[in-house]
Amino acid sequence: MLNRSIQTTVVLLMTVLLAAAAVTVYVAVPAEEPTEDMQTEETAGNDSIIAAGLEGKQEVLATVLGDSIAKGYSGDEGVTIEPYSSLVMKRMSEEYGFRYEISNYARNGLDSRGMNTKVLTDEQVRASLGRADIIFITIGSNDLLNECKSAVQDILNTETRYKSAGEALEVLKESAKENPFLIFSIIGALEQWNYRTFESNWLEMMDTVCLLKKDDARIVVTNIYNPVANLNIPPTMDNGVENVIGNMNQIIDNHTQEYGYQVADLFRSEVCDHVQSDGLHPDQDGQQLIADLICGEKLHF
Repeated sequence: MLNRSIQTTVVLLMTVLLAAAAVTVYVAVPAEEPTEDMQTEETAGNDSIIAAGLEGKQEVLATVLGDSIAKGYSGDEGVTIEPYSSLVMKRMSEEYGFRYEISNYARNGLDSRGMNTKVLTDEQVRASLGRADIIFITIGSNDLLNECKSAVQDILNTETRYKSAGEALEVLKESAKENPFLIFSIIGALEQWNYRTFESNWLEMMDTVCLLKKDDARIVVTNIYNPVANLNIPPTMDNGVENVIGNMNQIIDNHTQEYGYQVADLFRSEVCDHVQSDGLHPDQDGQQLIADLICGEKLHF
């Protein structure tokens, strides 16, 4: 029993460290107008799953929903990151010779609850979903990070609203110098994380998207990858982080048949080796890797 308790402690402590890896990552920002990109090129096609049904189309509309990964976040103001959706559409346009338009409604800091209450209630977003031929969705990472901040608030019995999970962790670490048992408190709190809430939000999101979309519109979602895999942490700790992420990804996988979406499996990819200095957001190579997964028939139902 003691060994099992220690293992649980290590696993959940790394969940906190996962949040810390994104200290300045998911900072909420006001909604922005969608970006649009139009392009025309003609070349031979391929058999990519995402391209099914695009043959013969003169114009393809894509709608993008999600967090900062889908938005193409860049931690360097001098560097522009082109999001995977734009890379996918550019490649498909070159292969099938259609014009395309992208409406990107992704927001930094968005979680699954915010997707339902802030994004999918917007009439412009709803109209875009009704016209879209392809819908890209990336969501889930902020659900875990937000839970970490809430847990620290509860344990320290404070009304302080932390700007990031990293800030919350730093406060906890300072407090734990005087009371080491606070670390065990945060572990216990995170152990009670309610995956059912994430699943409920996920189902509500997909119900709305499927209600609004055209019958033949394709939906592609990305699952969650391990952003600390390249930090040279002990394998046992790394496995603990992957267990937490794996539970969320299993929820995503469990409903593919029900809603007919396809999953780009970032969890088993090498995206985590191509991230920015924050350790979480994909750099341009990482965004390209995601696009290659989507275009390369590596989606699964």
